[in-house]
Amino acid sequence: MIDRKITEWLFYVSENNRAIGKSSWDDPKWRDLFFPNKKVFCNQVLESSLDDFVRTLVWIFKDRFPVEFGSFKTSMYGLDDEGVPSKEQMNRRKLQDIKPMIVEMDDDYWAIQSVKIEFKKQQPEVFSWIESELVGKGFSKQEKELVTYNVMDSPISHIEVTEEAFTIHINQERVVINTY
Repeated sequence: MIDRKITEWLFYVSENNRAIGKSSWDDPKWRDLFFPNKKVFCNQVLESSLDDFVRTLVWIFKDRFPVEFGSFKTSMYGLDDEGVPSKEQMNRRKLQDIKPMIVEMDDDYWAIQSVKIEFKKQQPEVFSWIESELVGKGFSKQEKELVTYNVMDSPISHIEVTEEAFTIHINQERVVINTY
């Protein structure tokens, strides 16, 4: 089970976020939240069940924008021989149940526009996983070729879902840019 209690590092905006000549690394609170919580959380994600992974990904964006999502995204990819994140997208999840995560970014500010997960096998339960994670949020559901969940008052604009994949689309008005 993924421990959501150690995720404050995902959402913390450093007091140095826009300070000239400073970075998050100069903020002791950011360092205290980031280390060792990032490594523990990302390892849990890599070893979690598929339903826990899907629910956690929706949870990450449900109420607050994760300014450190880039660190989470990088943990999903492999490392080259020198320990540097590989440019080649991979899936490091233990269960190998998804294809590499696709994160669409804005060209100007590198803000997240969408996060897409494709399953290696059909997952008819994915709808209930997402709906259970959206409990407490206002949302509407539209069913056509795919199911669309429009989420109210959230960094999530909407989620498009099929049994083969789901895409979280980000409400661009709720994006927080981390300048490090």
